[in-house]
Amino acid sequence: MAAQKIYLTMNRAMNSNHKQYKALLIDLDGTLLDIDLDSFMFDYVDALSQRFAGYLDRDDFVRHLFASTRVTVENTDPSMKNEVVFYEEFCRRIGYSHDQIRPLIDDFYRREFARLSCWGREHPYSGAVIAAAKRKNLALILATNPIFPAAATLQRLAWAGLSANDFQLITTMENMHFCKPKKEYYLEIADRIGFNPHQCLMAGNDTLEDLIASETGMETFLVEDFILQRGNAEPSCNYRGNLSELAAFVEELKQ
Repeated sequence: MAAQKIYLTMNRAMNSNHKQYKALLIDLDGTLLDIDLDSFMFDYVDALSQRFAGYLDRDDFVRHLFASTRVTVENTDPSMKNEVVFYEEFCRRIGYSHDQIRPLIDDFYRREFARLSCWGREHPYSGAVIAAAKRKNLALILATNPIFPAAATLQRLAWAGLSANDFQLITTMENMHFCKPKKEYYLEIADRIGFNPHQCLMAGNDTLEDLIASETGMETFLVEDFILQRGNAEPSCNYRGNLSELAAFVEELKQ
């Protein structure tokens, strides 16, 4: 069945038959946060590489950083958190221990990461989505890909004008064992919050990383403001619309 396009003028009629969700999982970058992701990532990698200038040259740093991130994303070992997977691979590649490089990384996020906020802007409807979810007593999960540490995720959340206190769970590399687009990532969230995947709605802008939640039984809402289209196929989702339409969609849900 084709995804239902949610329009503000049609919300009440379209939502009359929606089932009762218990949780809203929602992506951050490109969904709640208006961000120039390409520029942000370029500056992020460039700034972080400068911190490692005394250890290895920039090209080697970038190569090892992205290779280690790929290993983390592809991990399927439920006993290893993403942070452990990443640093075991990264440290093996660069020949330095985690204890040796940890002060550099902690200082970077404490002192320098904030200047990258120039690439992120508050979305005018992000607060409306959060407020609507709270009014419907939904558990709110910030389902951002957990390849960043909490320090980076919480700062980006602040760029979106939101608070960590709004969320029951914020996924980061320290507290998750899987990444998007693994369906195990979504199953882990459902297990952590104590709901069946069928009781959850996942909303995000990435046609692969966010919509793959449907493979667990979750319903999905494609947020169209800043779509990341993966491939040429028509996205498979239950609903689609911009962030203001998601806010109205949530507002009309059954309690």
